[in-house]
Amino acid sequence: MRNATGAQVVSTAQIIADPEFSPPTGSRITLPDGRKTIVINVAAHTAPGLPVPENAEVMCE
Repeated sequence: MRNATGAQVVSTAQIIADPEFSPPTGSRITLPDGRKTIVINVAAHTAPGLPVPENAEVMCE
């Protein structure tokens, strides 16, 4: 995957979160296991008309 500057990076963690959780790219966050990481990308997942919950997928370095 590519980060905000276009450099190729490896996503080492993905978080599925509430759809309102949308940290800016480059933000430092702490994962539930205590690791600190940097947000590479956030993807909003919606499915209008389908019986599935909306969520945000946060990819981290």
